[in-house]
Amino acid sequence: MTLDGIPEYPAFRKITLEDSISVKEMLARYPTEVSERTFGSVFMWRLYEDRSSLSQLDGHLLISWRRERYGSIMLEPVGPRPAGVISRLSTSDAPKMHPFAGVFGIIEPLATVLKTEGFTVRSLRDEWDYVYRTEDLIRLEGPKYHTQRKEMKKATSEYELVFEPMTEKYQQACLELEETWCDLKRCTLDKFSAAEDRALKEAIANLDQIGFFGGVVLLKGKVQALTIGERLNASTAAVHFEKANPSIRGLYQVINQQFCEVSLKGFEFVNREQDVGEPGLRRAKEGYHPHHFVEKHLLSLR
Repeated sequence: MTLDGIPEYPAFRKITLEDSISVKEMLARYPTEVSERTFGSVFMWRLYEDRSSLSQLDGHLLISWRRERYGSIMLEPVGPRPAGVISRLSTSDAPKMHPFAGVFGIIEPLATVLKTEGFTVRSLRDEWDYVYRTEDLIRLEGPKYHTQRKEMKKATSEYELVFEPMTEKYQQACLELEETWCDLKRCTLDKFSAAEDRALKEAIANLDQIGFFGGVVLLKGKVQALTIGERLNASTAAVHFEKANPSIRGLYQVINQQFCEVSLKGFEFVNREQDVGEPGLRRAKEGYHPHHFVEKHLLSLR
């Protein structure tokens, strides 16, 4: 396993497409359930302040990240002994060498190990990833999915909707849909929403180079919804984006179900990321009845 070209800690540099092979190899060797820790996620968010810079320490990959509520942080070190690397990062001299307030995305059993070693590690409910059985999202069986079936039926009975895998053919139309969606939501007025807009455009522009797989829903040949996902680990795909024309009721339910059926059948689970504490988003995610959560923690370095 090589991290050639990635600077030694405390130096960092921004991720590039040329890092794809080495970073993906590290992530595949030390897989995770955390949705942020994929090459695609790290790369497409690289323009958002101090996210997505790389370093290495003791053979471990370090990745800078950011959450406004926590400030500058890093993702859990990628390698065989993350607890040892975290211990080194928390020594008296280490905080003087880097700007990071903590380590984000720590899950069990590492969280318990670090607690027993005296570290302050706290669970972040707003950041827990929602993980669903792919088959559940395809079949939508039983009374608990009544609402989703009802919304899908309304959309498909009123409109002739067609799902297609996202390809270069639909690239420009996807960018136009995102522009329209962003204008409606006035996303440029909010720093994070503007960054998400840039990240989605990065994903669309570099779909094949990054290794994303996506899908679109067409109405009379025009893209009305899009979604983009990525392999997270051997059994799980992560869905990073889902956007739809808000004037067509049921469109989100349609693209969710179709993407799982057409593009994600090879994965047992689908990680649909966190709700960031937004009540409406939490209700929507809980309404799909997750199989389990990925309980993420933050370890304070200061």
